Amino acid sequence: MSEKNLTLEEKETINKNTKKASKDLFLEYMPYLIIIFFVVIIRLFVATPVNVKGSSMSPTLQNGDTMILYKLTKNIRGIKRFDIVVIKTDSGDLIKRVIGLPGDKIKYEVKYVNEEKTGVLTINGEVVEEKFLTTSKKIGTCETNWTICSEEITVPKGEYFVMGDNRDDSKDSRMIGTIPFKDVKGTTELILFPFNRFGKVKKYN
Repeated sequence: MSEKNLTLEEKETINKNTKKASKDLFLEYMPYLIIIFFVVIIRLFVATPVNVKGSSMSPTLQNGDTMILYKLTKNIRGIKRFDIVVIKTDSGDLIKRVIGLPGDKIKYEVKYVNEEKTGVLTINGEVVEEKFLTTSKKIGTCETNWTICSEEITVPKGEYFVMGDNRDDSKDSRMIGTIPFKDVKGTTELILFPFNRFGKVKKYN
C-alpha cells in the first residue's frame, strides 16, 4: 500500500512508531555515547597513554614502556625538580627529567669524590645528588656535551633544563636548549605496560 493511500490515522501511527523506534535506539546507545564523550575529554585534557621511544631514559624507563601522561599536574602543582615530563619539540615528543627550574644556575663538573671519578651537579652554588644515576651516567653528562661542564648555565624565566637519565645517549637541553612551560605537555610516573614493569617510577624530589 502506497503512503498516499494511507488514512490520516495510519500515517500518525507510523510517525509515532518511527519516533518511538528512534528514541529507543538513542536511549540504547546513549550510555556508549556518554562513555565515548568522557574518554575523549579525559584524553584531551586530563590523561592519555604515552609510549617511551628509544633508550634516552634508560635504565629508569625502557624502550616500549607505555605510561600515563598527566596533563593537569603542571598547572595544579607545578613542575618540580626531577619530575619526568613529556615535552613537545619540532621533531616529536620527548620524555626527559627536569634538572633545572626557572632561574636556576646549574653546572656540571667531573671530579674525584672519595677517590672515585664522578659527575657532580651544582645548582645555585649547592651540590645536588642525582640518586637515579649511576656513576658512569653522571660522567657521561659531560662526555656528550661539554658546554654544561665548562660554564654555568642560567635557566631563563618560565623555562626548564631537562636531560635524559641515559646521559651519554640523550637528545635534551644540552643540545636543544631549555624548554618553555608551554611545551611541557605534562608529567608521567606510572608505567602501565609491559605488566612486569607495572608501577610508579621512584620519585627523587
